[in-house]
Amino acid sequence: MAKVLVLFSGGKDSMLSTILLVEQGFETILVHYDNSLELGNKNVKREYKRLMKKYNENKVKYLGVKKTDAIFRSFIKDFYNLKVDEILKEYGKISFSQFNCLACRLSMYVTTIILCKQLNISYVADGARKSQLFAIEQDSMLDLFKDLFKEYNINLLLPVKNLENDFEEKNEFLIRGIIPKVIESQCLIGMPIQTNDYEILNASINIYKKFLYPKINNLIEKYKNVEFGDDYL
Repeated sequence: MAKVLVLFSGGKDSMLSTILLVEQGFETILVHYDNSLELGNKNVKREYKRLMKKYNENKVKYLGVKKTDAIFRSFIKDFYNLKVDEILKEYGKISFSQFNCLACRLSMYVTTIILCKQLNISYVADGARKSQLFAIEQDSMLDLFKDLFKEYNINLLLPVKNLENDFEEKNEFLIRGIIPKVIESQCLIGMPIQTNDYEILNASINIYKKFLYPKINNLIEKYKNVEFGDDYL
């Protein structure tokens, strides 16, 4: 049985991703990341226990909470001191919300790559869903993330990427006898854009390629032997 490390927020997207992967025969190992900008991390364990009632520890395991704030700070360093005209000239029209989401997601990915190497896992799953309208969850960005994981011989799986709306997602829970209600942690700075704004998406790609991507391998090498913060729930 192949193992997959699931980025588990405790929300419906990560819950359904886990369920679909179990049905495909994976042993799912759930990990929750804390960037110190969230409320309600304790709720994550509650949602894990719900999955355990449906399945068992041979199919669903919980790795705990790992801190990503130090890596997140490494990504935002220098960028936060740039002036608006400097950002526009170098990268394009990015919103600060989407930059924060991009830096935060990459801090999770760096930690994930390190954990996969430590635990000998070659599959990772993210509950990214295009219809949520985060720039980082659109195809062009997700393709870049897939390429990033491939550099480290890891496959990025996106089980719910193409779910069109919340109605469709709720039906996926209901048909399996699971109430589609969750109590997930709440990020204080994450917010989607209102429409598919291609200027923001293109700027996100530019920032990833020019500013953030060059930092990734150095961070992985720096922290590859670190035991990340334990589950404090």
